[in-house]
Amino acid sequence: MGKVEDERAFFSEAWVEPPKKEVAPVEKPHYHGHRDRLRERFLAGGPDALPDYELLELLLFRLIPRVDTKPIAKALIARFGSLAEVLGAPASLLEEVKGIGPTVATDLKVIAATAHWRAAKCAAARFCRTGRNFSIIAARPWPSRPASSSAFSSSTRRTG
Repeated sequence: MGKVEDERAFFSEAWVEPPKKEVAPVEKPHYHGHRDRLRERFLAGGPDALPDYELLELLLFRLIPRVDTKPIAKALIARFGSLAEVLGAPASLLEEVKGIGPTVATDLKVIAATAHWRAAKCAAARFCRTGRNFSIIAARPWPSRPASSSAFSSSTRRTG
């Protein structure tokens, strides 16, 4: 006897591969790698390579992880005028800016206090060592010291 064909084979259709969808290359959003690029610009050019809001953004990266900190940095600069004024603002006023809570405000005050401490130590020594070079701190006198007794008067400045 010969081979008996099942009627299912007679009525079935041959398998056809579904057409492959053409996938366009996915472009990365512009903000991918932004933190790395900003960090690299800072390391390559120092603080003068960045505007105030980007320096503040660098600080906020660490204080507010996984959040876009650029709008917060820009709002702080818009409210207070400069990075120095942001760091000098009372914590209660910092907290009035959307995205800044008590913890971030306290952390910004700690950063400001650390910068103030370093500047005071440098002013007392009349110069600061930064890297391989000695540099003069050309800052305004501290409020506790009269302007006439500034460590930065022209007769006490070190040059070259």
